[in-house]
Amino acid sequence: MTTDVGSLRKKLDDFLALVDGDHSITDDGPLREVCRDVEAMLSKGLSPEVVHLADRVFRYLGQEGLKKRIPFHREYVAVAPDPDERFWSHWHLVDSLAVLRRNPEAVEEQNRLYRWTCENQSDEHILRALEDTTQARCWLMEGRIDEWFKLYEEASNRLASPEVSHYWRCNFLRAGAAVYTLADNLDKALIELSKLDVCIQNKTQWEHYRVFWLAIVTSRLEIFRKQRKWGEFDLTAKEGVSFVEVELARMTAGKPTDVDLLAWVAHDLGCCMFWAGRYETAESLLRTAISAKDDAGHHFFLSACIWAGRKDRKKTLFELRTAQSFIRNSLNRGGYYNYFLETPEFSDVWEDPEFLAVLGQ
Repeated sequence: MTTDVGSLRKKLDDFLALVDGDHSITDDGPLREVCRDVEAMLSKGLSPEVVHLADRVFRYLGQEGLKKRIPFHREYVAVAPDPDERFWSHWHLVDSLAVLRRNPEAVEEQNRLYRWTCENQSDEHILRALEDTTQARCWLMEGRIDEWFKLYEEASNRLASPEVSHYWRCNFLRAGAAVYTLADNLDKALIELSKLDVCIQNKTQWEHYRVFWLAIVTSRLEIFRKQRKWGEFDLTAKEGVSFVEVELARMTAGKPTDVDLLAWVAHDLGCCMFWAGRYETAESLLRTAISAKDDAGHHFFLSACIWAGRKDRKKTLFELRTAQSFIRNSLNRGGYYNYFLETPEFSDVWEDPEFLAVLGQ
């Protein structure tokens, strides 16, 4: 057993680098070994170094790993050596509960985190306590989304604080617009997006500009889709697609291109097209995303596009199998079965043995 944190971290890094280079690798023995050694360390004490390594390694074990994160974060919140460590741990506790859809617990812990942060941390931390839409969804599922919006409006009073960086100011507004959209309060969502638009105006050279530009574009697409305002939808989509086409041409010509950004934009726009039933456009965008940077999420949504648009079983299963083969899956932290069940376009094959076998069921 390895008992040195540095050695374990190197062992994990070496394994992940190997997997990044070859997604066909299915032997996760080295990962399991690191997990066992980390668990043994946790049983002897919760030092910051061990807790951070445990939080990191468990996220690669899917739902099993998320469940493993909860007990030590609950304990570490009470003994963390300083407020920043406590905030970090408590946020990840909320996040683990939210991703596992343990909604009542996630709501209570986020409320507790927010109240503690208001008393003990900076204005920026207060905004950060509410910036995750997966966590906000738990309040919606529990019928308590109005309470979340009260916290959001209360925290909004901190936006002008000099303690708040421009990035977190923008991220908070992005989250608010996303949650208002999720709750179908579309007029309010557009107001928050307008505030975000003002925040990034004339900042095209800012390193985070494209992140929030994309958030505005995709959020407006979702709002216009829900409102069935297809003229506005098409105009907004054209802006995003034009960016993808220009960057794809640069990449094809061998010119310097931010491939991560290209893949991200193409993927998010592809998803918007998919949800709008524009399957041909969605498929083209998702294939562009794959050409820029191969990723499990691109393949999953491509499989859904192919099935919804063409019912091509062979090609759909190929893309679904490719998505499932990625061991490192930061999108859903372990397998695509839940996403498969939550995708209505797959409803006719939710119980199909061949599809279930590909998804490890």
